[in-house]
Amino acid sequence: MAQRKPPARPRWRRLSSAPAFALAAALAAVLPVAACTSAPASSGTSATAGARGTVAPAVTAAQARQVFDRYVATAAKAVSPRLASPVLSLVTGVEQAVLTAAIASHSIVVSNAQGAYGSSLSVKPDFAIYAYGSPTFYLPAAAGYPRFFVTSVERTLRGTDSTTAGAGGAQVPLEGPTLMLFQQASAGAPWLLASISQLPSGVTPPKLATDSAGYVPTVPLSDASLAAQPDDTGPLQAGVVDEGQASAATRAVADGPLTTGMYQGALNHAGGLTAPHGDVYEWELDGSSLPQFALRTAAGGALVFYAMTLTTTVAVPDVINKADPVRSGPPIQVPVGVQMLLPPGRPAPLVELSSSQTLSFAAIDPVSGNAKIQVIAVGGGLTSASAS
Repeated sequence: MAQRKPPARPRWRRLSSAPAFALAAALAAVLPVAACTSAPASSGTSATAGARGTVAPAVTAAQARQVFDRYVATAAKAVSPRLASPVLSLVTGVEQAVLTAAIASHSIVVSNAQGAYGSSLSVKPDFAIYAYGSPTFYLPAAAGYPRFFVTSVERTLRGTDSTTAGAGGAQVPLEGPTLMLFQQASAGAPWLLASISQLPSGVTPPKLATDSAGYVPTVPLSDASLAAQPDDTGPLQAGVVDEGQASAATRAVADGPLTTGMYQGALNHAGGLTAPHGDVYEWELDGSSLPQFALRTAAGGALVFYAMTLTTTVAVPDVINKADPVRSGPPIQVPVGVQMLLPPGRPAPLVELSSSQTLSFAAIDPVSGNAKIQVIAVGGGLTSASAS
């Protein structure tokens, strides 16, 4: 089996014109010759001043609670693909992509041909149902659109014995503290759930800065007073996930389950995708066009929210080398989750099998100095697959 770790070349929305230069530029900004820290800006755009000098929120606590309660009540009824459609009207971004794929997935029959007697098992798409604790709302000042707010809440999985699941090659708990980001695209548009990012065991969200009214300042994505500009967080993480300790991005990004752990998970085929002898196996973490957001931490850094796409591929060498014609190889084993997204009844692919996960992340981007970026939460899941 040929196994290949792609170079760090994250195709990020703001950096796609020169990916290799972009990563080098991001690292140069992280490691200046002489660093100086300016006073952190509270927001990248104008906001409306309140009567006592505070900044008006994008959404009030009462409104945020109403949005949260509506989602929780609707999602509690989504116990199957047939009953999950109403939730689609309440989600956007990563959550919309994942839910759309889950609704479109289908049951499969898994055969076991070993032993004297063969057996088969019907596997249906699984919808996780949660009970939620008391939420804490992080309400940013109003600063243009899209607007957002974040809910920190403990959730408990109901009706399953599973305790962990794979997310982008990392093992994370299925329950515990989560960060739920709700988004409003424009004035008059509904508030929709954009992402649910789970914190790994032992990881807690940072304390956030607040103004005199309790609202959290936002951080410009181009803020140069931090370890890296917030919109460079994704490309730097991608460098580590794609290359592990060999990546120069490790100088800016801390080790952890969602950085070096994802690299090791991909290396160990955590998603179940393996290459038969002679085929090539590779993975790549890329950026997305979904909005990014950042909140000011009490320590002066930023809690950054962003989305990425992790693509994993097994293919014959002719595909990788862009040969013509392409010669078929041995059958490629299709993991159960990926098989549910492919048209039913198809034979095992002989040329290429690819699957994509749309993932949400939350990361702490500290003030410029010796500290590194810490990726603290992940969400999302499988959203597409192709085979030939």
